[in-house]
Amino acid sequence: MMNNLNKIIAKIEAFAPLELAEKWDNTGWQVYLGNKNIKKVMLALSPTTDVVKQAVDKGCELLITHHPLIFLGIKNLSTSNNADMAVIKAIQGGLQIYAAHTNLDSAEGGIADILAEKLDLQDVSPIEGSLGRIGQLVQPMELTDLADKIKTRLNTSKLKLINPSNIQKIKNIAVLPGSGGGLIPHAEGIDLYITGDVRYHDALGVKNFAVIDAGHFETEKIVLDSLEKLLQEFEIEIFIAKEHVPWEII
Repeated sequence: MMNNLNKIIAKIEAFAPLELAEKWDNTGWQVYLGNKNIKKVMLALSPTTDVVKQAVDKGCELLITHHPLIFLGIKNLSTSNNADMAVIKAIQGGLQIYAAHTNLDSAEGGIADILAEKLDLQDVSPIEGSLGRIGQLVQPMELTDLADKIKTRLNTSKLKLINPSNIQKIKNIAVLPGSGGGLIPHAEGIDLYITGDVRYHDALGVKNFAVIDAGHFETEKIVLDSLEKLLQEFEIEIFIAKEHVPWEII
């Protein structure tokens, strides 16, 4: 299909409207080269140099990511800067990059809703003032059993648990995919808060509920399959980038 770029982006923005993005965010076009004839698209969480290389090697004209490539603007580009190399390689390879970030977090059916669905939460509603969701399990679960379920549903082998109140029965759960540790002081009326990137001082502030840090990457990668399904109507080849967390446990 020729000249289908506008239709692809319109589909993304209908699902995750730009007005849902946080004011500080840089969602939308990161690299636009004017190529509207899209035959191959890659989906990824982060537009790293490695992901850009994967997309260029596959012959993709478009890379759609969750995390933006550019946040604070660019004053210059240098091959000595690893972050700049993603921009340089994209331009050299004729690859356009579009990011759906906080608008995709909070959209109906977006990442927060997908995480809530993964955990079979009922009566799900947005958390006022945040990108998260709050819901209930049909029946209370033992924390250990729920932890095993989270590992299975998110395909991860490790979770970080903060539980100073020794909560063992879980019914009411709040979820905030990605980096949500900073909102711990504002959480209330729940038994468990599931997020990623819980820092030391965030953890010290936990009380009256348990917190599971399931990982930034692990709580967000779940959106890629949904994005792939969203774009199935287009006559394009879709690839999902091979990504992993930037560390290893030793």
